[in-house]
Amino acid sequence: MMNIDLKKQTRVIKENLFSSPVSTLLTFLTSYIMISFFRGMFGFATAPDKDWLSVLNNMQLYMVQAYPESDFIRIWICVGLGFIFSGLSVGLWETGEKTSLSKLCLTFSKIIFGIIFLTLIAPTTSVIVSTATGIREQVDVFSYAERIPLLSILLGLLVVFFLLSKINLNFNKSFLVSIYLFVPIVFLWLMKIPTIKLDAENQRVFPDPLMPIANSTKIPWTLIWMSFVAAYLIGIYFKNKKQFKTAVSISWVLLPLLIFSWIFKKPLIDLNELIRNDIPVFIGFLLVGVLTIYFINNKIVEKFYGYYLGLLVIVTLASLFLKVILLVKAGLLLLLLFSVIIPAVSTSAKGKRSLTIVWIVSLTTTAFLLEGGTSTTQIVVPGSSIFGGFSLTWLLAIFGTYVSFPLGVLLALGRNSSLPIIKGVCTGIIELVRSVPYITWLFFASVTMAVFLPDGVEFNLIVRVLIVTAFFSGAYFAENIRGGLQSIPKGQFEAADAIGMNTVQKTSLIVLPQALRAIVPTLVSSIITGFKDSSLVTIIGLFDFLTIGRMVIGNQSIPINFIGHDRENLLFIALVYWIFTFTLSRRSMKFEKRLGLGER
Repeated sequence: MMNIDLKKQTRVIKENLFSSPVSTLLTFLTSYIMISFFRGMFGFATAPDKDWLSVLNNMQLYMVQAYPESDFIRIWICVGLGFIFSGLSVGLWETGEKTSLSKLCLTFSKIIFGIIFLTLIAPTTSVIVSTATGIREQVDVFSYAERIPLLSILLGLLVVFFLLSKINLNFNKSFLVSIYLFVPIVFLWLMKIPTIKLDAENQRVFPDPLMPIANSTKIPWTLIWMSFVAAYLIGIYFKNKKQFKTAVSISWVLLPLLIFSWIFKKPLIDLNELIRNDIPVFIGFLLVGVLTIYFINNKIVEKFYGYYLGLLVIVTLASLFLKVILLVKAGLLLLLLFSVIIPAVSTSAKGKRSLTIVWIVSLTTTAFLLEGGTSTTQIVVPGSSIFGGFSLTWLLAIFGTYVSFPLGVLLALGRNSSLPIIKGVCTGIIELVRSVPYITWLFFASVTMAVFLPDGVEFNLIVRVLIVTAFFSGAYFAENIRGGLQSIPKGQFEAADAIGMNTVQKTSLIVLPQALRAIVPTLVSSIITGFKDSSLVTIIGLFDFLTIGRMVIGNQSIPINFIGHDRENLLFIALVYWIFTFTLSRRSMKFEKRLGLGER
């Protein structure tokens, strides 16, 4: 099998790189440019004046900024939940496609061959410029004697993979994810890294000693990997259970809210306030929603449906400017959304039961998450927010998509509406938001938004940034989705009308799925852009991932002097952004292939 794959790879290389004299010339020219670029970057990265421990020593600062170590268990729980649900999803939606151990060994062998090649062509010396005198000096960076142990290990691994490739073993292709995640776990237990050591006078001791990675890092990551594998096996077991898949899908939607409002935040709950206000409000909305579901289609009550819906709209809008608890505002908005679709769904006893379950779950989830999200945190950190570093970047990226996507769907549908008021409002929001740069909206959130809020209503700066980010990204999503809606043939609408579908059913079951399928590449591009644009919050003083590397670490002097070490940190930041965006892009390409985009 491995010989067949090698022959196939050789034929592909010949056809694509050496099929003609011009192609051969371009291949050699491109290879020369790439090799020269690698040698220059390697020499730059390994020069003695580069202190990469400025990155490694501040990894905690990069990830969570000033989050207290005493509560790190909450961070590990957040990460673990993400991997557990990832394992469940991989198992539930695995396609059953098989792969062989020989193919896996071939993949690892290619990687090792690449490392061997880069090791052989790496430069032995590099040129540095003295910051004191400005004199260019050539220094040793990677001698041939230093390469021998590395090459010996790599060649030994090649032999091991060659022997393993002879074993005839097949397994599910989705299980490769567990294997790929296992590789860094092994490195955590075997690898030693340079560590900064201080003497009695708090002066750094050179050379930096090599130390194993701390158990506080190795053990949690090992447990997380084991949880991922266990979740994957559970997903395989329940892969034919449609209800289980639905539950996991809904859980993915709720997971970010749960993490950022309850687990990461550690809210302080006032039981007296909960019993006196929140529980009665919750019970009241629960009863009103159930009564609406069961009696809205009554022949007597349905005559007043229009008045009820209009009154509910007025009350919902008025609540935004009244001093009422947030649960009342959220409950009214949720009830309004349900009241729009209830007449079309609650036409039978089964529909009423299903809608009642959805109402109870939705209201309970909303109340639970609002209670955690609006409560004061018990995490004590310097500054005004517990979010900082990569946790802040991830928060902005997730909620920038999490909130803006459904908002974009509503704005796109509203702009295509035949109702002049709805169309005008949605068009105005889209055009206004898209006509102003994102940086201007960030300054608006930081400085001006408080002027437009009702008296007594105050939002944390991060919440204000999330609001403007949601509207900004939502406006761009809306235009992308509107393009997808315009691509739907008119016959689809006519077919839906012919079988008696109402507007809600036609939009949610026929039109919108096709429109979203057509614009998957554009949506992914917008998500990637939003993830990168989250770094702009540094302008308004938020300590995101980029700010930590660009301003905080480069100004450190106690107990270790990292002043002026900006290049190392900026390169590390660029690498992290590239890893996430490239991974998302590749996943998107596989998703598009599964959907058959460009093929049918």
